[in-house]
Parts: sequence; C-alpha cells; structure tokens
Amino acid sequence: MKRAPPRFVWFLFPLAGFCVWFVVQSTSPHIPTPNDPIRLYSNQCQQDLRLTLLEAIHKAKSSIHLVMFGLSDASILSALAQKTRQNVPLTVYYDPKGSPRVEKILKNGEIHPVITSALMHQKILILDEETVFIGSANMTSASLRMHDNLVIGLRNKKVAQFLKEHAPHASGHLRALVGGQEVDLWLLPDPRGHALGEIRNLIKSAQQSLHIALFTFTHQPLLEEVIAAHKRGVDVQVVIDMHSGLGASSSTIDQLKKAGVPIFLSQGVQLLHHKFLCIDERVLLTGSANWTKAAFYKNSDCILVLRGLNPDQKAFMTKLWNRILTGSKK
Repeated sequence: MKRAPPRFVWFLFPLAGFCVWFVVQSTSPHIPTPNDPIRLYSNQCQQDLRLTLLEAIHKAKSSIHLVMFGLSDASILSALAQKTRQNVPLTVYYDPKGSPRVEKILKNGEIHPVITSALMHQKILILDEETVFIGSANMTSASLRMHDNLVIGLRNKKVAQFLKEHAPHASGHLRALVGGQEVDLWLLPDPRGHALGEIRNLIKSAQQSLHIALFTFTHQPLLEEVIAAHKRGVDVQVVIDMHSGLGASSSTIDQLKKAGVPIFLSQGVQLLHHKFLCIDERVLLTGSANWTKAAFYKNSDCILVLRGLNPDQKAFMTKLWNRILTGSKK
C-alpha cells in the first residue's frame, strides 16, 4: 500500500503554480492591442524589452518603420532581416556610428543612414501603420538587457502616421487621444522652444510630487523650475546616472544639493538611461531626450507626454520609482 505524501507537500503545488505564473507574467511579452490602454515597459520591472520588441516584429504583417540611434542587437537585426525575406516592407533610419552592420544585414530593406552634425537620437518603432514603441531604449544588447530604460507601447494610426511623416528629419507636435488618454508628442529639435515651454509649465503645475530620472541633466532653465517647485513645497526627488553625475551633470547636482533638493545617483555598472518626469502620479513625460540644450535645439529627439495615468500605469510607475531608488545612493 502506497503511503500518502506528507501534508506539507500539498502546499507546494499551489506555490509551484504561482511561481510558474509569476515567471510567465514576468517574461511573456504583452504587445498593445487595439482596445488596450497605453502600455509601459521597463527591464527594471521584470520585463524583457528585447523579447517584447522581437515578438512585435515577428507579428508585423504589412510594414516596419524604424528610427533608431543604436541598432546592433543580433536578434533584432536577424528578426528584421527575416521580415524582409517574407516581403514585409522595411524602412530604417539609423546612426551609422552606433550601427555598423545595418546596411549589410538589412540589404533587402530601405536603409537610410542619417549623418548630421548633431545626434539622430530618436528611438521609434512603428509596425503595420498602427503599433508604436517609443522611449529611451536603443536596440543594442546592452540597452535592452542591462541598462535602465522605459518604453511606451500603444496602438494608434494617427500617432503612427505623424511619426512616419516627420521622424527623423522634421520637427513637429501632435496631440491625440489614445485609449481615452491625452497624449502629446514633440519631435525635436524645437528652435522656437515650444516643447521646452510645455515642460516648464508641467513642472509649474506640480502640486504634490515630482519624480525625475535622467541620464543627463544640464539644462539650466529646467533646473531652475525644479528648484522653484521644491521651494514651494512640492516633494521633489531627482535621480541621475552616476557616470553622468560625476561628469556632465555634476554642476546640476551641486546646484540641487545647495537648494536642498533630494538628489540620488544610480549605482552599478549599468546606465540609468531614463529620461522621465512623473508629476503628482497623474502625468508622465518620457522619450529619448535628455535634459540638455542640445536635445532641445540641435538633436533629432522625441518627447511623449501622457496625461491622466490610469491605476495600472500609476502602479507601474510607483514600482519603477521604488526600484530606481533602491538602486541609487543619496
């Protein structure tokens, strides 16, 4: 007669099931669908950015339009090349300094190296004229798997058309409703300063909190707005990449410290590559633009403003912010 397993063994089955569910939820890509709200992605929240983008590329049926500063990840390049062999039209704008093998690997696509005196710094993927991924992550192995990044995923034909028509060669602004949420897109450079004015107004609108995570922060007018928000009682916290904080952003850090603004530096070998501002847990600003004069007035960059964060987006940003602070030092 077989002996029944000890009682405690039975408790292991639901635990094992939860572990499997957690792993699947953490690694399985969730691509935006037509009725989805805007999705947020970060490798700091147990999401595999490379796997997500690969899944989106594999599902593309009619077109792929890519504007990317750094394009060198072997898996991404292989997936794009496979799509060209399946006769899916591929258009790529890229910086040849950060993407040395693109023309050879993607020879069947419409390939445009962008050579300018400034940076072509945008990171935009458009699939089937509707699905858009936009954020701070380059398509390099280090950026997708190691460095700290935030990517926005959405489905909207108006946004996709605007980006295809303008990026990377033209500036512009678009306001659109995506899944019931108001979105502003700014394509830089913006020599008239409209995008900069928008960010300054957003900072001025803060009543409770400003959470700022940046790779590089050297823009003096934005720095002054952040300090002014702190002085009027807003809970301001700023995290800057350690490597930048010891170099290009060091003067900004000194001024924030003198003003009493809580300032943190990331720790570890990976880059804190974020470019986001979260206001009162209701507005998120992110994209490819560092807070520098060059980003606003010279570079091809992009900024996305998402208003009216829903509960899932708020929870995501709270989790991401806590992860960032845990990996930083005051």
